[in-house]
Amino acid sequence: MLLTVVALTSAAPTRVPTVVLVAVAAVVVPVVGIVVHRPRPLLPWLAVAAMLGFWAAGMLDLVADPGAELAASALTQCGLVVAIGLIASIFVRRRRAAGAPRPQRTRAEAFGRRADQYVVGAVVALGVAQVVATAASLGDPTHTWAAVVAPVDVVLACLLLRFAASRHHLGASGALLIAAALSTALCDALGTMDGVRFVLPDDGLAVLWTAAALLYACAAVQPSMAVVFTPALLQHRRSESARLLGLAPLALIPGALYAIGGAGLGQRLPTWAYLSVAALVGVLAVLRGAQAVRSSERRATQDPLTSLANRRGLSQAFDALLAGSASGPGPVGRVCLMDLDHFKHVNDTFGHETGDRLLVAVGTRLRSAVGARGTVARSGGDEFVLLLTPGAPSPDELLHAVFREPFVLETPLARHPQAVTVSAGWTELHAASQLTESLADADVALYSVKTTGRAAVACFSQRMREDVLGRLSIAEDLRRLLAGGTDAGSLELRYQPLVALADGAVLGCEALVRWRHPERGLLAPDAFLGLAEEHGLAARIDEQVLIAALAQLATWDRASSRRLFMSVNLGRSSMLDPGLDDRVRSALAASGIDPTRLHLEITEHEELPSTAGVAPLSRLAAMGVHVSLDDFGVGYTSLEYVRRYPISTLKIDRSLVEELRHEETSDLLRGVVLMAGCLGITVLAEGIETAVQHERLLAHGVEQGQGYAFAPPLEHDRFAARAFTPTQRALAAF
Repeated sequence: MLLTVVALTSAAPTRVPTVVLVAVAAVVVPVVGIVVHRPRPLLPWLAVAAMLGFWAAGMLDLVADPGAELAASALTQCGLVVAIGLIASIFVRRRRAAGAPRPQRTRAEAFGRRADQYVVGAVVALGVAQVVATAASLGDPTHTWAAVVAPVDVVLACLLLRFAASRHHLGASGALLIAAALSTALCDALGTMDGVRFVLPDDGLAVLWTAAALLYACAAVQPSMAVVFTPALLQHRRSESARLLGLAPLALIPGALYAIGGAGLGQRLPTWAYLSVAALVGVLAVLRGAQAVRSSERRATQDPLTSLANRRGLSQAFDALLAGSASGPGPVGRVCLMDLDHFKHVNDTFGHETGDRLLVAVGTRLRSAVGARGTVARSGGDEFVLLLTPGAPSPDELLHAVFREPFVLETPLARHPQAVTVSAGWTELHAASQLTESLADADVALYSVKTTGRAAVACFSQRMREDVLGRLSIAEDLRRLLAGGTDAGSLELRYQPLVALADGAVLGCEALVRWRHPERGLLAPDAFLGLAEEHGLAARIDEQVLIAALAQLATWDRASSRRLFMSVNLGRSSMLDPGLDDRVRSALAASGIDPTRLHLEITEHEELPSTAGVAPLSRLAAMGVHVSLDDFGVGYTSLEYVRRYPISTLKIDRSLVEELRHEETSDLLRGVVLMAGCLGITVLAEGIETAVQHERLLAHGVEQGQGYAFAPPLEHDRFAARAFTPTQRALAAF
């Protein structure tokens, strides 16, 4: 680049070959960029190469034969036509990317878009009229060409400035292309004003023309050239108020064209034509500015995706509802907080664009159902708020009507009907209600619904608040406990024997956690493990249980020669932990327990990614650690888990075992045992409570079992006293 500048500013003998070389290189480089970066779409860059090729050919033609002005003029005009077509293609409305939800616009916003088009159309029409008038007034084609270049360049340059000012980000390649085009227009306009019909290599303007060619070449080698002409980038506009800047260059066009006509560079139109277009541009700019202000105010209270009210809009609607209600003790409305059940599954399965379309569809149905009887707001994510007047239907009725029919998800491959359920909590409003407090009450009711199974609507009550606060208190105590606090109680383990059904031999045990709370007493797992998952504490509990269970197994090893295995449960958070195998290896190393004596129990979890835990469990299985699938037979993807994970034991769910209280045989159980035998997997039955179940399980080929028929979960000393006695092989030992 520096050598080129030096050559251009030196003597003419050096300048001519330099300009010719740059002109040829500017044609070749875009072709190289196309091959290297493979832009999509391809046609605009081919147009850039063709445009530069025509201009370079015209210049080289004059260098070879200074009298070939007519041929050079034709080539240069061809290049200008290509340039005009390229710029016009940028302004043509592009088709929106497939599947992208269209934003909902108001009439004011639609007028703003049309006003932009009217302004562009008016100034282009004025420029075309001046070009036509100039061409008609001159007879010499070469002189005609020189005379019309200036107004064309002015219009194109202003359009490019308007485009650059109204787009959010064009990338390095786009910015260089804009700079190159503006340099080209400036070079042509300056040449026309000096009476130069063609820029020759030995002209002073060749420096500017060569700089423009170099800018085109630099734009073509940028990696961002691959996407500079994509609809997504071209449509990425600035905000409404920022796009007003794009009208400023267009407002200059009438005056500039009038000055060009008065300078003897073409045929001037009647003065009223320039004044009319200038007045039109000014009026539309004022209206556009007023519309932009209104649009900004509107968008400040609206959700950009669904066009529902946002938090600010909800606050305004809430104030208006209370201001228009009669004072008194009675309710003046209701506020309902809701979110979509399993919305993450939609995003994970169909993609976030499909999830956005579902949110728009839900918002449309809600707005239609509520109508003028309230306000619908989206507070974020998949959470919506209904602000209902006293005459509106109850939240239960509204939500039943909205979600009764499935939604149709438009995916790139097909239209997919999707049943959607919703969890919601609501509370009544009174004249003295505050929005934040009312939403907090509705959130408590929503939380209560989620803890009891989702897909329901609940009205807030003080009892709910007490329950929620109690759960939050437990979660906080649990956090202190895991941080080492001595005032939050302690975690204790119970051990339930796992026995061979054939002879009652104790093979191992399952470690089950309990929490001895200082105020609430001994808490079962159901009272705190779910909360631990919600608050991100479950993996730490699993780790503490694993360490304590292996330490206890090592203690038993020192007291007895009998070697049992230890089974430890893993929750959802542990399955999502990529460092699971490192934690298990560390616990095994600290205890000295052989990996083959550790069984890790996993169970089916809602919305668990298909890759969760696969790699860590596979690495542990390669070390000899066993993996058991708990509660087999009740989930939807249990067989998929058998395929996905290195399962060595299937723990039959107690619901299948319960059937054997009254039925002698179970075809389902027999099929599971047959499948497990083919796969080399051990079958263990949970929840055995009677001798009849024990006998029937043996008849079905089940090898191992656990349950109260043998022993409940026991403290470590009681378990050891019975498991390691001489009679430990007898069922009666427990």
